Amino acid sequence: MKADRQEHYSFEDEAAINSEIRFIVLELMKISAATGKPFEQVLKEFCENALQLKKALHEAGAPVKQQRRHTKRV
Repeated sequence: MKADRQEHYSFEDEAAINSEIRFIVLELMKISAATGKPFEQVLKEFCENALQLKKALHEAGAPVKQQRRHTKRV
């Protein structure tokens, strides 16, 4: 039963993550179109900024939730 609940939460987590990714991609596409920069460049800048923010939060002592690595179950 516990394994079923964990798998169920895993699907919910994955759905939430996919939803957030879709939202971010759409926003990055808008930025790309508005600035005339290639999507890949906008994406690279976004990722660099996200890593810089995570590092700054860590250095400031703010708690940063560890990401779980999801493995595909067969």
